[in-house]
Amino acid sequence: MTIPTRDWLTLLKFGTMILAVFALQSHLLLAQTITETKVDKTALVAAYTDYSSPAAQEILWLARVLYSETKVKEEQIMVAWVVRNRVETGYRGENTYEAVARDPKQFSGIKSVSKLEYSDTDRKIWMDTINIARAVYFADASLRPIAKSVRHFYSPEVVVRDPNWAKSKTPAIVLRDSKGSVQFAFYDNVK
Repeated sequence: MTIPTRDWLTLLKFGTMILAVFALQSHLLLAQTITETKVDKTALVAAYTDYSSPAAQEILWLARVLYSETKVKEEQIMVAWVVRNRVETGYRGENTYEAVARDPKQFSGIKSVSKLEYSDTDRKIWMDTINIARAVYFADASLRPIAKSVRHFYSPEVVVRDPNWAKSKTPAIVLRDSKGSVQFAFYDNVK
């Protein structure tokens, strides 16, 4: 069995993103993620030290979306990039992580986690989710494992029927569990 080149490239990008998240989490990439501008250094430091800073609040909203959608790290990484794509492209007129998270009918579980804070340290998965959100928030765009036009996803495992926007479209990437079942399908160029 051979794997097409496109799939190898996707796997390579995804693997690179996972490595980047773990390296950042252990502060190995810290120096590389900071550009030479004062604003970026200030935002990065504030994200770790001042939880009321704009960067820390944006990261918190990104983490809430991730935690509401999945508890699996690899899936959270991909969802984080979808949310970042929406912010960076101004999808539906929203250009902040909070606005994207609160956009009506976009993230079904967001209400149940919208009160989670940095202080909720008794939940290990939540703390890991915050670290993933920080890593993707500050990651260099070259680490993006999906196209910037990938702004939609859903989990076939948890829906009764496929969303209308997914009908007659082929996913750009799918994440499967160990049994081969599709856990998440990600789509690009959905209007």
